[in-house]
Parts: sequence; structure tokens; C-alpha cells
Amino acid sequence: MDYRAIARQELNTMGAFRSPWLRSAFDAVDREAFVPDAFWGYDTDEHGRHVVIDKVADADAWRRAVWNTHRSLITQMNDGATAEQGPLKGDFTSSISALDIVFEKLNQLDVAPGRHHRVLHIGTASGYDSAVLSEVVGSANLTTIEFDPVLAAGGAENLRGAGYTPTTVCGDGLEGWVATAPYDRVISTAAVRSIPRPWREQCGDGAVVLVPFNTLYARGGLLKLRMRGGAASGRFVGGACYMWVRSHRPENQLVPPVDSRKDASPIDPEEVLGRGWAQDFALGLYLPDVSLTHRGEGEERQVQLWDEAGTSVAIVDYGDWWRDRAVTVYGDRDLWSELVGAYSAWCLAGRPDYRRFGLTCDEAGEHLWLDRPEGVLRSRATW
Repeated sequence: MDYRAIARQELNTMGAFRSPWLRSAFDAVDREAFVPDAFWGYDTDEHGRHVVIDKVADADAWRRAVWNTHRSLITQMNDGATAEQGPLKGDFTSSISALDIVFEKLNQLDVAPGRHHRVLHIGTASGYDSAVLSEVVGSANLTTIEFDPVLAAGGAENLRGAGYTPTTVCGDGLEGWVATAPYDRVISTAAVRSIPRPWREQCGDGAVVLVPFNTLYARGGLLKLRMRGGAASGRFVGGACYMWVRSHRPENQLVPPVDSRKDASPIDPEEVLGRGWAQDFALGLYLPDVSLTHRGEGEERQVQLWDEAGTSVAIVDYGDWWRDRAVTVYGDRDLWSELVGAYSAWCLAGRPDYRRFGLTCDEAGEHLWLDRPEGVLRSRATW
């Protein structure tokens, strides 16, 4: 079965090649050359461990997964484990992005052969994205940086083996790379929750910054910013669920359960929490420093919220939410009231789609806006 041809047809049908040079870039780069012989899939075994897809054991299944247009390939867990260790539970810490989002991001990046764009790529990993970028902008115009030394060495080796010679760096991508600046484009393959100052400082006027942007509440927005006069401003242009840049991961601190107070909820938690990713992402933009987790089932089901500082917690019962003891609050902030307030603000604004939101980053901090930069909803200093 020619899985590569099938992927090419699917990508073409979904508009992934609307920038026509991306079709030739797809054809030129052999994705298989950038994929290890073993990686994890999303399926799990009876012990909840992610199963390994092994080229030696089943070359057809391996190739089918490599050219799957919608699934990323998990190549590292827990900041170092590889699939050679077999089925595993843990946190995904590196992957090869799915083909659909790779090419959607390149469409959004506004690059083209012959325009001599200088590009900074954050998150080399296996090198596949860097190879495709090299096909479009040329190796001489690309700098690709990877934080993990093992991944950086492997990605650089894969690129050299395939004939690509971008500047490869092992370092902290949040710091950029001054030696090859200024950049016309910055693209990240890891998610942030604040735009690093060095990216702005190393970009020229008119540059595009394209990055997956998460809040602690919800993941998955693709943010496209353009530089003007030292400030970066733009809106969310799609969904993009990526792993965190390592230093931006939430720490999930919790306060001890003391000094609690109880109250009723003014609204059914299902209205706020059970309406899908797009609503969650919008609410997270209003309240970016609050995390949540669910626990229990049926009548015992609860949601727990906590703030980034680790000083406030709220626990909300789904069952009998109108009772005067349904909400338990710890600490200085009433996080459930804040979340309900964010939900009310979103409803009063007409339940806007997440693509109507944007962000401006300047010397004063980050400013969330709706529809236009003048319509600021909240501002915060960068951390």
C-alpha cells in the first residue's frame, strides 16, 4: 500500500497545499527518514500503557502510522524514555507532529521560495519540520533549535543525512538565537503561555510569529502575531494541541485544605465545564492562571480548580450544585466565582468563537482582546 500517496491525496483534499510550493516540499522530504524504528501510538494495552509501533515487527503498521495525516508520533516520554523500552505510561515529551498541522502551520507562516525569509524554528525534535522548511526557504535561511541534547543531536543527524544544512542549535528556544537574527519568521512546535521577549527583540518589523498557545485551563490555540514597532499583535487562527515548552509546564501546586468556606453555585457546572474544547479555550483566555481537574463519578463527581501561585483552591460538586455546601473554597481567591464570572463575560459578548480573540505583546505586558486590539479584555505582565 502506498501510504505516502494516500497522505498526499488527503492533504490536497483538505487544502494543506493551498500554498502551492508546499506540495513540492511534501514530495521532496521523505518523512520515513526522520522517524525512529519504534515509537508509541495512542492505543493502550490492558495496563493502560501506550503500545509500541515497531518497524521490525510490523513494517506495514509502522509505515501506515508514519503517513497518517491526523496523528502525531510519540517519540519520547517523561523527558527521556524512548519506545525501545517497550509499552509505557507517562507524559508525552516529544513527538513528530501530524502532517495536517505541519502543513497548516506552514500555510499560516506565509513563507515562499525566493522571498529570502530568515526563519527561527523552535523545537527541532526529529528534524522533519525543519527539513520541510528548508525545502521552502533554503537551509541557509533556517535556524532550528532544540532544548533536549539527545533530540538535538538526533535531529541534526537526520537533517544532515537527508542533505539539509540549516543552523542547528542545542539550547533554550525561548531565548532565540542572536547569531542568525534578525528573523522574518518565528515558528514553534511546542506550546507557550507567554510570548518570550527575545523573540520580539530578534524579529524585524513585519515579521510573523506563529506559536501554539496554551492557558493552564485549556490547551490548543494557534496564535499568529505580526511585529510592528517592537510590539507583536495578532489573533488565534486555528487549533493546535502541542506539548508544553518545558519551562512553561504547569507545576500543579495545591494548598492544604484549611480555612475553607462553603457556598452554593449560582449555575450548573455542566453549563460552564461540559461544552467542549472551544468554550474551554475561550474561558482560559479570560482566566489563564487557573487549572482544573475532575474526580469522582456520578453523584460524587467534582471539579477541582487551583491557581498558578498555589494559594487558592475551589472544589465544586456537580450533584445538587444549588445546595449551600456545594462549593468549597480555600485561600484568598474564590476561583469558582472567577470562572463563573469569565463564563458570564463570554456569554454577554455573544459567546464569541476563539478565533475572534487576539493578543498584543509589548513592553507593558500581554493584552487579550476581542475582535480588535483596542477592545482589551485583560492585561497582565509577562512572567
